[in-house]
Amino acid sequence: MVMIKRTLLSVFIFLQILASGQVQPTLSHNQIDSLQNLLPGSDIKENVDILNTLAAHYAPINFDSSIMYSAQAVRIGSVYGYPLGIGIGRFNTGNAYYFKMDFKNALLSYLSALRILEEHNSDKEAGDVYLQIGNINFFIKQTEKSISSYRTALRYYQSAGDESSVANVYEAISLAMDNLNYEPIDSSLLYGHKLLNYARKVHDPYREAFALMVLGQIYIHGTSLATAYQKAHAFSDSALKIAMDFNYLDLISIINLNLGSLHSYDSVSPGINTVLDLKQSRLYFDKALVAAKDWESSGTAALIYNDLAYISIEEGKFDDAETYLDLCEASLNDYFRNEWKRSNATRIGYSFGKIIEYFLAQRTKSDNYDARIKLAYARGEYQKAAKYMQFYYNSMDTLNAAQQSRQLELLMAEAEAEKTDQKIRMLSQDNELNQLRLTRTRFIFAGGAAGVLIISLFLLLFFQRKRSRAERNSHLLEQKLLRSQMNPHFIFNSLASIQNFVLNQKANEASIYLSRFSQLVRNILDSSVDENVPLQKEVETIENYLELQKVRYAGQFEYSLTVDERIDKENIMIPPMLAQPFIENSIEHGIKFKESPGHIDIRFRLEGDLIGCEVEDDGVGRDKAKEIEMKQKRIHRSMSTSITQERLIKLNKKMKHKIQMEIIDLKDNLGKVCGTRVSFGIPIVEK
Repeated sequence: MVMIKRTLLSVFIFLQILASGQVQPTLSHNQIDSLQNLLPGSDIKENVDILNTLAAHYAPINFDSSIMYSAQAVRIGSVYGYPLGIGIGRFNTGNAYYFKMDFKNALLSYLSALRILEEHNSDKEAGDVYLQIGNINFFIKQTEKSISSYRTALRYYQSAGDESSVANVYEAISLAMDNLNYEPIDSSLLYGHKLLNYARKVHDPYREAFALMVLGQIYIHGTSLATAYQKAHAFSDSALKIAMDFNYLDLISIINLNLGSLHSYDSVSPGINTVLDLKQSRLYFDKALVAAKDWESSGTAALIYNDLAYISIEEGKFDDAETYLDLCEASLNDYFRNEWKRSNATRIGYSFGKIIEYFLAQRTKSDNYDARIKLAYARGEYQKAAKYMQFYYNSMDTLNAAQQSRQLELLMAEAEAEKTDQKIRMLSQDNELNQLRLTRTRFIFAGGAAGVLIISLFLLLFFQRKRSRAERNSHLLEQKLLRSQMNPHFIFNSLASIQNFVLNQKANEASIYLSRFSQLVRNILDSSVDENVPLQKEVETIENYLELQKVRYAGQFEYSLTVDERIDKENIMIPPMLAQPFIENSIEHGIKFKESPGHIDIRFRLEGDLIGCEVEDDGVGRDKAKEIEMKQKRIHRSMSTSITQERLIKLNKKMKHKIQMEIIDLKDNLGKVCGTRVSFGIPIVEK
């Protein structure tokens, strides 16, 4: 029998509505008017604080207003020297982008705020920023980064002595650990119990009911204990009793939804023996639906209608199932048309609520298609089933592509933030040096002749050492800049390929290409901070690059990549991205113009005290490629040779044994060009 497995997964995601967040609750119209009236007569600090309060209010409901108020707060705070106001203003800017689901700009704003808040020891506000960064990584399923950010937020809140915010992190981290399958499961239970203890300590019945619900959900979702079913039911029943005593409609709806799911699937988690009882499950779902309607949550109602449709299909009540599916679709339409535009009034978890409801509604839409597929099959309407199957896969492909795109955007944002930090550190060093020069100069004029002589000698030695260090840093920065100039060309070509797939409506190819491309970009960004990388990592980067090019030039070439068995790939270090530009040349200028498929050989060999690297192709050769490009009037000026030579000059200045490079045009027995070989001799460097 087909059971309602997806209900449990969806309900668990929906629990995130109640997860932690530090975005300020919405203000009433009277409060907004009062704050705006206070602006003209307030002092500078109060003015910035009021602007930030308004920016926080508008963040989830009006992007433009929030950006306007936070920008004013940052500008005034910068002019009059109020760093805390600047940091909070940039945090509010990040929240505006966060609720717009522009996670890249949200992260850039959060990181900018973090630099200021940490510098001025604003522990509470720094905790708020890390909590939001954890939320972003939760949404893009970056488990380790999400948990790490939450734990950092927890340390800041504990340092600030803010117990309420600490409890908010308990909520977020317990649910994130469970939903992202963080091991061991005891960790999520630990934070769930900490939340429960805090709620009872401060006599907060809503938090207590919520904590009990979370613990019940954790037992449902992620443990294999023999007593898990009984514990899941016990915690859920306790939570439901409190929620009903205080008429917490949101909790009543969600807890009944959980209990209904617990009875509608016979293998919720390994080791749990549930009682399959569709009648009891329907009873819980009906109670959940009543509460959801009173709560005025059309998104929750849509989810419940879909679950009732699954039960009706199992019971053979096909007309009822179709009615429920239509009601689900209507509720979703109402949500996307009206409810999504309203601010979220959930008591706990304000920062998660609006966005997680949107993601859940998108997933419920896909589940609605899935239920319609099962209904059509049950009725023998196979043509209709095929139609809904296409809708289902298109919907899931869209969700997965959006997820991968956001992961790539976050990687780019982190790289941009790192570059900004480097510039700030360099400027700070320059300012410190200028200040030191001024201080030394004044001291010289105040001293006597003996003092002048001593200080002059000291300054001479000091600046000699600074100059030597600056030259070494200059070589390192120039090398990294040179490497960064190589990456944009390939990124441009890859994005053009993705664009081509999208324009030609090849969604699957675009999704695969985007996933591989994001992995390659991650490798390149990781390598760009090191002068040398393990040979194993360089080989993986080359393989990723060639696999992407094979998708782009389908059927036009094959490749082989061999590494001498005598080489310890894990411990031998080489400069990254030396071979890639010539591999690109082999494809773009050699094999591309062949009438038949080509072949590229990449070899790493042990040659005495050197690692020999060769890139060999059977293309048309350099001269022939230039001739063809001139005839086609589409000359592509390759900078790889000159750029790599410049890199080698910089590298060789710091190496005892120099890296040698040689480019050879290969010829057959008749003297006809049959390809190109590029060779490197790289001195062996071990970890």
